[in-house]
Amino acid sequence: MSTQLITHAKNIEYLTGFTGSSGFLLMGQKNIFFTDFRYREMAQKLADSNKSRIPFEFIEMNQSLKETIQKRYGKRKEISFESSHVTVDELKYWKKIFKGVKLSPSKKTIEEMRWIKDANEIKLLKKSQKINEKVFHEIRNSIKPGMTELEIAWQIKVLGHEFGAEDISFEPIVAFGSHSAVPHHHNSTRKLKKRDIVLIDMGMKYKAYCSDMTRTFFIGKPTAEQAHVYDLVLQAQLAGIAATRAGVKASTPDKAARKVMGDMAQYFGHSLGHGIGLDVHEYPSVSSRSKATLKEGMVVTMEPGIYLEGKFGVRIEDMGRVTTKGYENFTKVEK
Repeated sequence: MSTQLITHAKNIEYLTGFTGSSGFLLMGQKNIFFTDFRYREMAQKLADSNKSRIPFEFIEMNQSLKETIQKRYGKRKEISFESSHVTVDELKYWKKIFKGVKLSPSKKTIEEMRWIKDANEIKLLKKSQKINEKVFHEIRNSIKPGMTELEIAWQIKVLGHEFGAEDISFEPIVAFGSHSAVPHHHNSTRKLKKRDIVLIDMGMKYKAYCSDMTRTFFIGKPTAEQAHVYDLVLQAQLAGIAATRAGVKASTPDKAARKVMGDMAQYFGHSLGHGIGLDVHEYPSVSSRSKATLKEGMVVTMEPGIYLEGKFGVRIEDMGRVTTKGYENFTKVEK
C-alpha cells in the first residue's frame, strides 16, 4: 500500500480531528501522526478515542525525527505529498527528512474525500447555519441609522459567540449604500443613512464547520431600480437552485442564473457558488467554467449578485445540499 504525506492542517483535522498548529500525518498500511510536545495530550486522546475518521498511532516529534522517519520509511521507494499545499522550501525540507525516498505529487487528494459530506457533517453544517440565522435576525432587528459598518460587523462576532459559534467563518461583510456595489467590501466607519441599501455577508463556525449567507435589504422604501435589481437577483438565484441536482454539471446552475439576468449578467462578475465545509470555500466551484459534476452529498452555496459601480449592489446567498431530487436548502431566512 502506498504512503501519503499529509501536511495541510484542514486535511489533518478532517482525518484525525487534530486542530493544533503543528503536525503531519503519514497515511498508509499504518497511519502515523506526528506532532510536538505541546499537543501530546490532545493527539494521544484522539489516537486512543477511535472516533477519528481513520485509526492512527501518535508519535511525538523531537530532535530525532529524521532518524525516526528513516527507520520507519527509509526503505520506501516513493511517498506522495500534497502538491497543492507544499511550498518549494517545504519540499526541500521533506526531501531532507525522507532522504533517499522519491517524493511525488499525490494522485488522489484528501480534498476529494471531503467533497461528499456524511450525515454528521450535514448535521454540523445545519447547526452552523442555524446559529448564523439567529445572529442575523438579531442584527436585522437592531440595525438603525447612525450605526457604522464596523459596529455591525463587531456585533455579528459578539452575538455569534453568545449563540454558540466557536468562531466566524470569515470577516463579515457589512456594506451600506454604494459600498454594496463592491462584492468583497472592507468594512468602514461609514454610517447607515435613512433609505440606504444594506448588504450583509456573514458566516459562523460550529465544531469546525462553516456557514455562509448573504442578505440584502433596505432601510425604508427602495427605489424602482433597486427593487427591479433585487427581484432579478432573486429570480436568478431561484433558477440556479431549480437547476441544481446530482448528476448535472456544476456549470448548469450558473448558466441558468445568468440566463434569467439577461443583459444585466454583465454586472455579475463572480461564480454562482462554491462548496463549503471545514473551509468556507471548497470544491466544487459552481461556475460557468466549471468542469465538475455535482454529486449527492455535496454542500454548495447559491449566491448570484448584480453590482452597479458607484450606485449599489445586490447579492442573495443560501447554502444547501445537492440531492438526486434537487437542492435541500439549509437557509431559512426570508428573502
